[in-house]
Amino acid sequence: MKSIYFTLCSNNYIPFALSLGSSLQLNEGNSLFVIGLVDKVNSQLNYSLGRNSLLLPCFDIGCPEFEDMLSIYSIVEFNTAVKPFYFEYLFSKFSDIDYIYYLDPDLYFYGTPKLLDRFSSDFEILLTPNLVHTAMQPTVGEFASLRHGMFNLGFIGLKRGIESFKLIHWWKERLRKYCLIDKCQGIFVDQKWMDLVPLYFEKVLVVKEFGWNMAWWNLSERNLLLNDSGFYVNTVDIPLLFFHFSGYRPVNSNLTERISVLDSTYPHNKALIRLYDDYKNILLSNGYVKFSSVQPGLKFKEKKESKQSKVKRKIKKIIKKFFRNFIV
Repeated sequence: MKSIYFTLCSNNYIPFALSLGSSLQLNEGNSLFVIGLVDKVNSQLNYSLGRNSLLLPCFDIGCPEFEDMLSIYSIVEFNTAVKPFYFEYLFSKFSDIDYIYYLDPDLYFYGTPKLLDRFSSDFEILLTPNLVHTAMQPTVGEFASLRHGMFNLGFIGLKRGIESFKLIHWWKERLRKYCLIDKCQGIFVDQKWMDLVPLYFEKVLVVKEFGWNMAWWNLSERNLLLNDSGFYVNTVDIPLLFFHFSGYRPVNSNLTERISVLDSTYPHNKALIRLYDDYKNILLSNGYVKFSSVQPGLKFKEKKESKQSKVKRKIKKIIKKFFRNFIV
């Protein structure tokens, strides 16, 4: 066992984490998969962990700063703020492990994750950019990158080493107080901080692979294909390694809740529709209906919503309702 894959979520996202775990087991069954539970264990829930899987609640990894962090962060902020602390804990706990990969729970693998190790052999920090191709006209993904950061932190890989440990320490210090959704201050949880990583650290690899971290923000440059052998991106020479179902809810017809329908440029792609239909069924089979309504056991800080935000939210709700029969 050379690699560890871990994700982070509260109880309502467990079906996503279980689906991710099953995709890893299908494509690489010998590595440890850790679900970092950013919540209290709920005795009324069946977590149905697969082989080589571990449920690791956040307050079990020995970080006293979590109490103070919990008091200032919302559920999304706290879930992302604990990420470098988990990296540090797992590297310390499993001294024989060289590679550790964080994966958002709403990722799903369609190929072997062992490919990740091959890319990181000469590097210690792996990041995936939102986009890798220059478009003639501004795209949804470019605007998303300006708001949220150049790299999507649904994936980050670290190899044991001096530079990766320097990154963990630097990252921890910033996320103790500044893992915020505060775009006016130029902060977007743990993710926007990553824009600085190629400047500060050595042995950083920006993985410009079309088959890695495909998602709604890069559909402008990535066309999903399907044949008898599986899913491909742009050409049958590029297999889809993992897809990021960010903002997806199986009860909705939209591909994501992250942007309004008026911002989208999604094509009616049959392969993409098939991909989402399959993922929907996987989520439902892993208890989505039951888990999605579970309230968190931890007391996260409730963010006060401004009048402007309330108006924007209501407008978006009206737009989504009007266009709910469209796939965007």
